[in-house]
Amino acid sequence: MTQAHHSETNLPVDRKGWITRLDRMSRNPRYLSVALGFAALNAAAAVGVLVMAPQPQAPATAAAPQVTMARLAPAQPPKRVIDRVIVGDVVRRLPRAQTWYPPHMLPSTDLTAAPDQPRIAPVALMSPGADSAPRINSAPAAPLPEALTASLPRVATPAPDPQVKLASLTTDAILTPAPVRPRMRPDVPELALQADLNQINQLAVSLRPQLRPEGLFVAKTPAEPREADEHEITTLAALPRGIERPVSGATCNTRLTRAIPNRKGSAKGGKVVMAGLMGSGGTTRDGAVVREVLSGNTPSFLRDLVPVEVNGRARDGSRTNIVFCVMPDYLAVGSDRDFVRVPMGMPAASQIAARFDMMLPTRQMVDQIYRAADVRVAPKPMTPGPQMSSTDYLVRHNKTVEGQIRGASVDGRLASGHKKDLVLTNRLNSNRGRVAIYGWHRTNGKAIQPLSTVHGKNYADYSHGVRLISQTAYLNGRPVRLADLFADPTYAELISDEGPIRAAQLQLASAR
Repeated sequence: MTQAHHSETNLPVDRKGWITRLDRMSRNPRYLSVALGFAALNAAAAVGVLVMAPQPQAPATAAAPQVTMARLAPAQPPKRVIDRVIVGDVVRRLPRAQTWYPPHMLPSTDLTAAPDQPRIAPVALMSPGADSAPRINSAPAAPLPEALTASLPRVATPAPDPQVKLASLTTDAILTPAPVRPRMRPDVPELALQADLNQINQLAVSLRPQLRPEGLFVAKTPAEPREADEHEITTLAALPRGIERPVSGATCNTRLTRAIPNRKGSAKGGKVVMAGLMGSGGTTRDGAVVREVLSGNTPSFLRDLVPVEVNGRARDGSRTNIVFCVMPDYLAVGSDRDFVRVPMGMPAASQIAARFDMMLPTRQMVDQIYRAADVRVAPKPMTPGPQMSSTDYLVRHNKTVEGQIRGASVDGRLASGHKKDLVLTNRLNSNRGRVAIYGWHRTNGKAIQPLSTVHGKNYADYSHGVRLISQTAYLNGRPVRLADLFADPTYAELISDEGPIRAAQLQLASAR
């Protein structure tokens, strides 16, 4: 008994769950093959059902009729029918067409009233004509007899629709006119007393607007006298067209420098010319330089002008574009390979500018040239003293500048910053016999030399330069004279910070 009881307590007890049993069954190869076979049978049965199921047949349709394609006529836009009238900000639809006659074309409802009102026979309504003015001092028409009045048909004047009144632009004064009575003759001067009385009467009482008679005299109010301007202002539109020849090709082409003579093959080089002028200066050197330049002994690259474009607003507020053509470098003597930049006094510079149809720049134009320059170099001042105006100084400084520019101007690039400019200014009006100089900009854009007129007209030192600008400028693409732009107050402020420079060509002559 004791052993039996002990053996029952030691029997193994299966306490694993159904997941463990299912895992054990899945590991049995026999069970796994049975499960796969059963799944394959189910899949085959499903495919058979889908294949053996009857397919729905589409109902038989009749043969499609043959369609013929034809080109449609182009669609015509519908005609616009005006069915609305706009009065101010109110938009209303017009009513249907009505037949409405102005009251002055209809007979009066009561012919016995207002004996002084002119009668209109019904026959006259068939062919309405122009209003006829009653004569002055004419007796009123006699009333019609009662028998004739009773036989006339009574025509009631229809009340016009308010919208029809708006559409016909008829005022209430015309819709309900007052009795037409003779008016007093207007006061006219004695010269008009012989005018036609019918025209005067018709002008006074006609219901329709008419032209003023030619013989009617109207006194004019005398215009108030205005004070004459201190300086007469000439606008560019009032000036005669200075450039008659057409300008084609590039903006600044070689035609603008055709007044510069060609350089001869026997012309001397710049160093040779300056070597012969080492012992001279002032007017003597200027005279020799002028002869060389006017004979054509200048570098050819100075003939290739460079455009400088200025955009801004004129005095009237309109957008304006001005293009002026400048030499790429300062005036020089010699060839492209051997040239020397030569400073000179105001009389010599003005003489060359006049012969070449060119001008000197203004102070503002010098700043614009510096901003538009392709090559900007820093100033290289030399030791000041009496030798500043010597030929030796200017030759040495020219060599220094060549080391800075490195042939940029010869290649057609605009160079600036290496010289002071001879400029035009209104100060020459009060300082006659002087030369005006400005420029020599530093790398920060500020000029070393402010506008100055302290030197005499023939003074020139190594730091001065003469840069010429063509007289042909372009205003909004149209060729104009640069002197006309200087004198025009509308556009002068774009190229001159002093305002208009009147008779700019005389400013040059004032230095002679």
